[in-house]
Amino acid sequence: MILLKIWRALSGLRLNDKKPLNGQQLDYILVSSMYAAQQSAFLNSYSTGLSKNEIKKILKDYWDINTIESAQETIESLLEKNNDPYISILYEAFENKENYVEILKSKLPDDESILHYYVQIYRTINNTIPKVTAQGIFENYSELKKTKDAGWNFGRASFIARCCFETGYLSEKEFRQYLQASYEGLKTHCKTWKEYTSSYIYGRALWGGSHNEGMISIAKNLLNNKKSPLKDKKYI
Repeated sequence: MILLKIWRALSGLRLNDKKPLNGQQLDYILVSSMYAAQQSAFLNSYSTGLSKNEIKKILKDYWDINTIESAQETIESLLEKNNDPYISILYEAFENKENYVEILKSKLPDDESILHYYVQIYRTINNTIPKVTAQGIFENYSELKKTKDAGWNFGRASFIARCCFETGYLSEKEFRQYLQASYEGLKTHCKTWKEYTSSYIYGRALWGGSHNEGMISIAKNLLNNKKSPLKDKKYI
């Protein structure tokens, strides 16, 4: 399996030449493109092109998904992440660091465990934004604040839905609904596919993912490689 992944990585972006998607259905699938490229999966089809063992490892080992219920719960949780009303407070605190304690205490729920949870997220945001800003991932802070980590959340939801559909954890109807929900959710936060890739990288950095340079390289390849389905697209 390791040799197969190395060969795929060296081969570049993977496309399904037998059952490629077009139009809106392709746009829906492209929400998963960052995760798909990272896993050397197909970019342009419902099928991931990965083996059953590879998909099982992704779902079970990385996501603890091994039932229909856990598949649905995981995907729906990812779809809801950017609807958290308290996240905007953390960015307000980031922008007003001299008063961040007062802002967090006055605007977050008066519950010690909840407060602690969001304070930890604030610290992660505070540490991560300067790093991604220095890497030039976003054109400016306003763009980062608008998109936040939407690409990361909706992108993972979309790719996990593809994997779950292949393993039979989702019906075709559920699968298509999740793809559409991921696309429509992403579109409310990101205007362009460039913003999507930046948002994905930022979210991964917030999560604590290492080798951010590798993800930046994947994003550039998706946006500029003449073989990429994203090459001639700008707006989501």
